[in-house]
Amino acid sequence: MKLQAYNAKYHADILAVWNRSMVADPLSEERFLHNIILDQNFNPDFCQLAIIDEQVAGFIWSVVRRYPYGERGLESERGWIVAVCVAPEFQKRGVGKTLVRYVEQLMKLQRVQKITLGAYSPNYLFPGVDVNTYAGAIPFFEKLGYEQTGEAVSMERSLFDYRQTDEYLVLKEKALSAGFKVQPFVRDYAEELIDFLHQYFGGGWSTNAKNAMLNGVAEETIFIVTDSNNKIVGYAQRAIDGNPDRFGPFGVREDLRGYKLGMILFNEILFDMQKRGIYHTYFLWTHGAAQKFYERNGMQVYREYVLMNKKL
Repeated sequence: MKLQAYNAKYHADILAVWNRSMVADPLSEERFLHNIILDQNFNPDFCQLAIIDEQVAGFIWSVVRRYPYGERGLESERGWIVAVCVAPEFQKRGVGKTLVRYVEQLMKLQRVQKITLGAYSPNYLFPGVDVNTYAGAIPFFEKLGYEQTGEAVSMERSLFDYRQTDEYLVLKEKALSAGFKVQPFVRDYAEELIDFLHQYFGGGWSTNAKNAMLNGVAEETIFIVTDSNNKIVGYAQRAIDGNPDRFGPFGVREDLRGYKLGMILFNEILFDMQKRGIYHTYFLWTHGAAQKFYERNGMQVYREYVLMNKKL
């Protein structure tokens, strides 16, 4: 077995290995190029291939930031192993272990202090290790010193049967009577929305909103809530990665959550999706109280994960 940094001549072979082993997360040519190769932090040295008998036996996609990510900055103490894939015929031969150990050493040279599995932004695929599809990956990483730090789920629902109930409409009317207004984003709110997201939710959220504005889709994919002074107090967005049915992120100013504005935002954006002929919605990561909120609003779990990391 030999390791080598990513080389474009192996592109098709890497994609074939990925799609044979990452069975719940297949990638098209376009998504492989967009998510990995064109990622601003892509570094061939951190995307190693394992070659056995002139064949690509395995591939690891790992990241150390080269450019700041909003308010998070470079996060120079952090690294990510986003995915490790090994062709079925080469599994149980130490390929995955060799790839992981190699990038760990590279990260140590970069003074990385903690490695997270998955959960890499901006080109986000999954929050951790899928406990059902990739159950064998959990003991594999534990043997390499990775620890479980939490749980998360992905959720979805059909919108064919979505309805705005009488109970919801009464709730919405109470909020409107209190001076709140729910509406699609318009350009006049651009600067205020960016400031609001920076102040209350951080740079990653404002980056999503900026990208929607730059791509000319913000008016279709963002809803806002304003108060009686016409100031933004809540926001919801969909399609942050170009998939029209992906919901999130969304949030409301914490001191106003008693008005159920989050529920109103959620329902209004689902209703808007339905009107546009989008009959399904999903998101990739939630847990705890937020999960219960989504369950009350008709969402169902379709994947479960454990969150894992390792201190170097």
